Amino acid sequence: MAAPDFPTDHPLPPREPRKVRTAVLLALFLGPLGLMYTSIGAGIFMLFLLIVLGLFTVGIGVAPVWLLCVAWAYLSASHARDHG
Repeated sequence: MAAPDFPTDHPLPPREPRKVRTAVLLALFLGPLGLMYTSIGAGIFMLFLLIVLGLFTVGIGVAPVWLLCVAWAYLSASHARDHG
């Protein structure tokens, strides 16, 4: 009895790249939670940073972290789209 000529394990199909507009809008309105659309690890890191800086700067550090989330989401989504 010969082995079959076709592979028995099928690789997963490639994941569709994230949409840049969606990533930016989610990060703009949801901050680190929206950043998790493109990268779970980045979103968790920025959420931690948002909490720590928010506490130590009495809320002043929230705005720069929020804007950094938007920039990170844009770069992450556009990099994934370009390098698919």
